This record gives sequence, structure tokens and C-alpha cells, in this order.
Amino acid sequence: MSARLDSLPMLVFLAVLVATLVIVPDFVERQRPRGTTLLNAVLPALAVLSPSPVLAYVLVALGCAAMAAQIRHTARVGAGMLMLAAGVTLLCAAVIAGVGATDSALLLSLAALALRTGVVGLHAGVSSLCRAAPVVQAQQFSSLLAFAVIHLRFVDHVPAAAAVAVPVVLAGAATALVFALLSLVQRDLAGLLRASLLMHGGMMFAAIGAAGRGHHIAALFVALTMTLALAGLSLTVLALEARVGKVGLQQSCGRARAFPRLAAAFGFFGAAGVGMPGTAGFIADDLILHALWSESVVATIAVTVSSALLAVATLRAITRAFMGPVVTSVAPDLTPVERGVALLLILLLLGIGLLPQLVVAASAGLFAVG
Repeated sequence: MSARLDSLPMLVFLAVLVATLVIVPDFVERQRPRGTTLLNAVLPALAVLSPSPVLAYVLVALGCAAMAAQIRHTARVGAGMLMLAAGVTLLCAAVIAGVGATDSALLLSLAALALRTGVVGLHAGVSSLCRAAPVVQAQQFSSLLAFAVIHLRFVDHVPAAAAVAVPVVLAGAATALVFALLSLVQRDLAGLLRASLLMHGGMMFAAIGAAGRGHHIAALFVALTMTLALAGLSLTVLALEARVGKVGLQQSCGRARAFPRLAAAFGFFGAAGVGMPGTAGFIADDLILHALWSESVVATIAVTVSSALLAVATLRAITRAFMGPVVTSVAPDLTPVERGVALLLILLLLGIGLLPQLVVAASAGLFAVG
């Protein structure tokens, strides 16, 4: 399965977006992008552009292994998950090189995606990254967009895709529901971000499962939107914690006056992630619910409830982290670079939300058999 020439602009856009979002967390940490970060950005971007499924999977695997090597001493469980995912991805490439895109390649690709999205039962690695290496987790979640693209392009058309669609959808929906429930009891902002990443990872996995029954555009749209919203949310949480340290949610603290732009950006990205009207999140929720309804009523209900629960948890976090007794700080609000990145993500989420047909039209040729 290959993309038509008229889909090349969409592939270029996705490649540039992935590379940009992988680099962004380094700027939040007030440092120039390191060589490992540039490698983590370039490899998945090249995978998106690759016309060869074997090369695409090899590049994704190498990027995954590079991230694992970067945090092998600080987040061993997370590094182990990334190395395992890299090995499974390389095995998928080997299968495709030997016998083509078969049912085995599809199952291996889904297994690697399950590890990296943090499907419930396999979520220890993502949880470890969120706690011990949040910058790398932000980077690996952003690079998941590249993995989703190559999965949908190269292996999602085999016969087994339709057969495993419902189990994959149910696993993703269950993951979303479990971590949406856990988001309600988080005691700090980092915990809420972890629950949100895992919940949205479950939604992405469910959407990719639904693609096996023909919902490719919905799956791509969900992956794109979740990546944008979660990249923005990660940016704001990392930026706030870089200024004030760990942010608890046990009592209200009025940081909005000290960091008005940061507070507004956090609120926007949190709302976009749970389907705020006018944003791409609203379109993504609509598309995934329609796709899931065709495959499983139970999964549809679970994802709907999950979005509502996470919305409650996000609103609580906004109230506790930014509203309440005024707190002053000598730390600056968002820096010019951070503001530029946040503004870019906001414009993309609004633009895609208001003109979704542009993405749909540009993506149509990605999944044409050729």
C-alpha cells in the first residue's frame, strides 16, 4: 500500500510536524536540542516520507532504540519498554521484507503500538517514562504519530485487520476508561498528565483498531489531533514545573496572575484534548465515536464516558493549579519560543477544527492501494 503523488504534501506536513514536536521539549528545558533529540526527530520524520514499508519500520525502530538508550539509567522500565517495542518493530520489518505485509506483520505492528501507547496491562513502560523521563515521554508520544501513519499505510489492509478490529477497539476503550477514572484521583499535575497521556493513548489504539474496518481517515485524524493536544499539554506542564517545581492538586493556588499565558495555554490544550467545540479535538471525538459505533457499542460508551471524566479532572486541575489565593513568582511567563510553539499548536488545532475537510481531502490518497 503506497501513497499517491497528490498525498505527498500531507506526508511532508506530517513529517515536519513530528520532527518539530519531538524537538520542542528541549526548548522547554532551556537548552539547545541535543544530538539524540535531533536523531529522535529525524528518524520518525523520514519514516513518514518513506515509500518503502521495510525502511519505514526500520527507521521507527531505530528512533525508538535511540530514545531507550538516552534514558537507560534514569528510567529503566521505560527504556526496557522502548527497546522491546523497537525489537518488535524490527521483527515486523523483517517479516515484511521476507514475505510482504501479512497478518503476522499487522499483529507485530499492533503489539509495538500497544506497548508505546500504554494499553492497560502493558502501561508500566509509559508510566515509568512519565515519572522519570517526562521529556522523553513527550517526545515518544509525538513520534507515535509517525508510527500510526506507517501502520495505516502499509499493514492495515491485510485480511486480519478486520478480524482483530473489535478486540483492538475494546482494548483501547478499556485503557481509556481505566485511566480516565484514575485521572480523577491524581494528587499532582504530573499525575494528571500521565493519566491523560495513557487515556489518549487508549483512544488512539482504539481508533487504529477501527481502521481495520475501513475507518482510516478517522484513525489518522484522531492520531493527529491527540498528538497536537497532548504535545501542547506536555509543553505547559513541563514549563510550569520548570518554574515552580512539582504542582500539587490538593488545594487551590492562584498562579494565573503570575503566569497568565501559561494558564490560558494549559486550559486550551486540556479542553482541546477532551473535544472542545471549535477545535480539532471536537472533530476527532465525533469521528472516533462514529467509527467505534460501527464496531462496538460498549467501546463507544466507554470512550464517551472517558472523555467526560477526563474533562472533569482537567477542569479540577485548572482550578487547583491556577485559581485561588494569589501566588506571586519571580519566574517569567512563557518565553518567546514557548509562546511561539504554543501559538502554532493552538492555530493548528483551531484551523483543523474549523476546516477538517482540508485534512480529509489531503489524506484520502494515503490509503489507496498501489
